[in-house]
Amino acid sequence: MMAKSKINLALISVIIVLSILLLVCVTFFQKRRAAKDKQEPVPQDVLSTIEKERMYSSAELQRRIDALEKEMERLKHERIVVKEGRVKVFHYLPNKIMAEKVDYEVDPRALLPAEREIPFSDNLIYDTINSLIQNEISEKEAQAGFWTGFPGDSFRLLSADLQGNTLTLHFDDPKYFTSGGSNRVGYLWLQIKITALQFPEVKQVRYKPQTLFQP
Repeated sequence: MMAKSKINLALISVIIVLSILLLVCVTFFQKRRAAKDKQEPVPQDVLSTIEKERMYSSAELQRRIDALEKEMERLKHERIVVKEGRVKVFHYLPNKIMAEKVDYEVDPRALLPAEREIPFSDNLIYDTINSLIQNEISEKEAQAGFWTGFPGDSFRLLSADLQGNTLTLHFDDPKYFTSGGSNRVGYLWLQIKITALQFPEVKQVRYKPQTLFQP
């Protein structure tokens, strides 16, 4: 009986030791798993969300930069108010010095800007072109080598219609002022076209009727 009790006691002791070892092992592995979990990479779906957010932030930043650049460009081209109710624009006129460099061929490089002041209005493009074709150059400009074929007898600008970036100018020319030699006619139209292109919203210039500016 004593021997059986000793065996049971030894067995219980072994079970206790094994239980303690098992508990130690479980605790060890739990701590190891916890440490491993801390080192595991962020799940892919979380990374994707973070990346999308980062890209969105970058896109928003770029959008703001683009908006600022457009505003700077607008301010750069904004008409300068020289007096109350008046603005500064340019007439692009042929210049003899520049024309000599291109052998008097019809070439945009032969035109230089001449400063003008005109009343401010809701249609500066129309007023600028109209001012170009209705007025002569000054004596000082003539001495500097500028010339112009304007104004023309009964030649009038009826309208300036801007659709998108295309400007269509409608003229009235009952006495065929815009007909003649190719160089003369070419420079008449080139003055109008380049003068219109000073406005940043204008990328292309057309005229009507199509019978105008024919040599």
